Amino acid sequence: MSMDMDFPVPDFDGAAQTRAAQNQGVRRAVSQGHLAPDIGAAMISAEAGDWLASQGFEAVASLDDLEGPSSGSVEVPARLADRELSGRIDLGHAWHRLQLYRRLLLTGTAGQQRQLLNRELLQQMWPQRIGPPSLLRVWEDRFPELLQSPRA
Repeated sequence: MSMDMDFPVPDFDGAAQTRAAQNQGVRRAVSQGHLAPDIGAAMISAEAGDWLASQGFEAVASLDDLEGPSSGSVEVPARLADRELSGRIDLGHAWHRLQLYRRLLLTGTAGQQRQLLNRELLQQMWPQRIGPPSLLRVWEDRFPELLQSPRA
């Protein structure tokens, strides 16, 4: 029995061209002041995955801006909620708290981060490496005290 199957041939050249165009757009956004240089550098780094390279992320200017609750129930913004992260979570539930913080770092606006992230909880969770390396590096470069966070 012959197992000849026609599989699609990956278009590596096309993917490289798309990535190059994305990188050029990111550099232009940085040079025009539309994107922070550190976030732009993270987006075009070799280790940035396709999602991070095309979507980007935000980060607060100061850890002191983080005013989120440290316990209790939290309403998750609709654009961040899905099957894995419902519209309301209990911060006492470690898995839900981890998912919320990861989601806020990846796709949350700086305003949502200020409102929902708690500085002490973020510092406690930081050693768990709750995001992609290039994103985490931006936060660590901005806030070196995260690197001094005790192991959870």
